Amino acid sequence: MVEMREEMEEDVQLPGWMRALAIIVGIITIIAAVVAIINPLIALRTLVILFSVSLLFIGIDRLATGISGKPYRLVAHRRARAATA
Repeated sequence: MVEMREEMEEDVQLPGWMRALAIIVGIITIIAAVVAIINPLIALRTLVILFSVSLLFIGIDRLATGISGKPYRLVAHRRARAATA
């Protein structure tokens, strides 16, 4: 069973730009974690700002959905549905 699973899995490598982006985001995340440990007030302020911005985007999305009457769908869902059909 394990052998069959290993045969089905393919070793897919990320493109170079995506690997570089992952490394950069990882470094930024580690730096942000250290800053949050050293100064929790900065972390709290940042969380409040991020939460507020996300609520703003959710509100705009809901407003646009209500006005248009059409729900937002990702392109990936359409592709997956087309592949199964």
